[in-house]
Amino acid sequence: MRNLLAFAAFCVLAFVTIGYFQGWYMVKANISTDGNRNVNIDFNTKKITADIGKGTEFVQEKIKTLEENEKKNVSAHEETGSKAQR
Repeated sequence: MRNLLAFAAFCVLAFVTIGYFQGWYMVKANISTDGNRNVNIDFNTKKITADIGKGTEFVQEKIKTLEENEKKNVSAHEETGSKAQR
């Protein structure tokens, strides 16, 4: 249970940190004339979804290239193995 809470805290901190540097949200703090503080958080959902889509595409391309490289390595290994047996 404690590990699950630590993981959830890590995810929140990662979102806050990455989101700040990527411009996913903006925090505005105002003080009204009567002294009350007003904090507004504006989320840029279009940018968040676009960045997540780009990240997903990047990971899928990397996985595809790794799979292709692995197939090439296996086929090259099989060719050298068959030549060595002859």
